[in-house]
Order: sequence, then structure tokens, then C-alpha cells
Amino acid sequence: MQQLRRSFKYWRVTLGLVAALAVGSAGPVFAADTVTQVLTAGTRSASVANLTLSPAAYSHSDQSNTGAMTLSADDSTGSGLGWNVTIQSSAFVYSGTNGGTNIPAANFAITTANAPSRTAGQSVDAVGGPKVPLTGSTGTLDTAHKTVQALPTFGMGAYSQAIDVSLTIPGGSRVGTYTGTLTTTIAAAP
Repeated sequence: MQQLRRSFKYWRVTLGLVAALAVGSAGPVFAADTVTQVLTAGTRSASVANLTLSPAAYSHSDQSNTGAMTLSADDSTGSGLGWNVTIQSSAFVYSGTNGGTNIPAANFAITTANAPSRTAGQSVDAVGGPKVPLTGSTGTLDTAHKTVQALPTFGMGAYSQAIDVSLTIPGGSRVGTYTGTLTTTIAAAP
């Protein structure tokens, strides 16, 4: 009987060790852990760099002075809604001591809105944009003109556009400085 007890004890210890080894050598256990990343919307912005046209000499006749502005547009909203940019000018306000008068906003015009180029983000697409609208991108800036647009799912990046302009200076304009203010607006949707 004692032999049987020893044998039973031996098997019990052996089975316990086998069970412990079996549990210890079980395959890997997988957990359902998650990682979450939230992406927040940025903003849309557009601006035209300050432009100083070359000086013009006094003249008895109307004269035209040309230059080029640089528009910067950025869509960091991540919305993919598309967007457009318009530009409008105020009158060119006279500052000087000779009693001059302002040059009307209608005397300042966009002559060419050139194709935009990418500075960061999504590439320019010939169909979706950003691109120059088919109509309305040139003309006098007493009214707003759309110079660049991006269709939905395009234009998610930063872009630069050269815009050729012309100012008609009325004959007999007094010597002094004339300053116009541009209003540049970027809006969702093309």
C-alpha cells in the first residue's frame, strides 16, 4: 500500500509538472488594443504680396504702368471641398501736398492670371486644379475677379500664382504717392 501511495504521489507530482509546463508553453495570447489618431482641420488663406509699381514721370496724357503681383493660396483644411480666390482693389488714394485726386479702382486691372504652381501639398491637376478659371480672371479691379480655383478633391496644398497687372494713370495726375488696397478672399467651393 505504501508502494501504491508513493506511486500515486509520483504520478500526481508528474501530472502537476506536465500541466504547469503545458500552461507555460501555450501559444501567444493576443489582445485587441487600439491606437487612435485624430487629425484636425487647418485653415484656408490667401494673400497678395505688397507690390510697388515702378515710378512714372508726370505726363499730360494718360499712361499705363505695368507690374506683376504674386498671389499665395493655401488650403490646409483637409476637407477636399475645393476653393477659389478673388481679388478686388480700392481706389488709389493720393497722398501729397499738391492737391491731387485719387486714381479710381477701375484704372487698375489684371491683364493676365498665370497658371499657379505648387509650393507644398497636392500637385496641380490640369482638369481639377488649382487652375485659372475659363472666364472672368482678368479685368478692372473695381469688381472682384476670380484668379484661381480648385475643384472638389483638388487643391489641398499651398500654391503661388503670378498675376500681371496694369494701372492707367490719368493725364495731369499730381506728383505724389497713390496707394491702393487689395482685398483677397479665399472661399470654399470652386
